[in-house]
Amino acid sequence: MHIHPSSPNSDLLLQSEESAAIKIQAGFRGYRVRKQLNHRAPHRSSARNGYHGSNSILRRQQRHQLAMSSQLQQDNTNSANSGRNQRDTNSSESDSNTVEDQCAIKIQAGVRGFLVRKKQKMAADAATKIQASFRGFKARKEVQKLRQM
Repeated sequence: MHIHPSSPNSDLLLQSEESAAIKIQAGFRGYRVRKQLNHRAPHRSSARNGYHGSNSILRRQQRHQLAMSSQLQQDNTNSANSGRNQRDTNSSESDSNTVEDQCAIKIQAGVRGFLVRKKQKMAADAATKIQASFRGFKARKEVQKLRQM
């Protein structure tokens, strides 16, 4: 939703949009971490046997996510304290460079890619069904011809 900066409710709507985006991003990050933890859980026994590869990768990813979330929180407090007037004057430059926007773009790109792959899979499955149906029709027709002879 686009709100004009001079609107009386623009500050409130911007804050609610930002908080909604942050909640969505936090939920997605939590989902991704839980998925990675569940996926790597069987490999923990191999770390006890001397292999630490997947465990160190997981730790590195967790540290990176923790750093990103703390940076997001710090940016949110800084933006809330700095005031909206400065942001409105530099809105064309700062809006495309904020961490939240970059994260949102990455999340949106991932979702769009997922949806495209899902659509392609559905189209491929539909084509396979059509081909199988046509091959069955052809085979039945050929069997019927052979029986008539």
